[in-house]
Amino acid sequence: MAKQSTRKTYGFVGDGETELWYLQMLKKNETTLTVTIKPELPQKKSVDEQFNYVVSLAEVHEKVFWIVDMDVIIRETREFKGPRDKSPAAILKLRYQQISNDPVLSKKVVFIGNTPCLEYWILLHVLQTTRYYETCDQVCDEIVKHEPLTGYEKTKKYYLQANDIYKRLKPFLAIAKTNALRTGSFNPDNLQKGLSEMHKLFSELGL
Repeated sequence: MAKQSTRKTYGFVGDGETELWYLQMLKKNETTLTVTIKPELPQKKSVDEQFNYVVSLAEVHEKVFWIVDMDVIIRETREFKGPRDKSPAAILKLRYQQISNDPVLSKKVVFIGNTPCLEYWILLHVLQTTRYYETCDQVCDEIVKHEPLTGYEKTKKYYLQANDIYKRLKPFLAIAKTNALRTGSFNPDNLQKGLSEMHKLFSELGL
């Protein structure tokens, strides 16, 4: 009897519901993927709690994608009253460096930064920009100016039921990847810059 090939699994950890909804639609539409993708939404969302969850998933998945929205990190760091080296931004830098410098984690974990949020990636499908938006609401205000997203809503119904966000945007995927590359790479010492590294996800998936 021929030995059955084991299908690789990729884990995904996002800190918001939009990441989960978007990945669910990617999984639904990309039926030829040779890997199984498993989106996860951690119940506890501090940087350290997410990091620990990512590390635990890396033990059982081929790769884990850690998708982080910077708007929350920036806001919570601004409001943080404790020691500077304990702020959310400082902890994120520490964990990012830990992943980069660890010979195992650097191969298993793919860090993806979005500033301010996943909606910046959505916007890059319809607009070439490197502008820094302080809030996700500002990005959404820009998104609705452009077809085919004039009815955009940050809701489960819009992403999953009414429109299928991934299917709607797939014709613009190549444009989005090019525009995302132009935003540069995540820099833990400069969070306040327009950024999406979602192109790394598609590169890893071969899409």
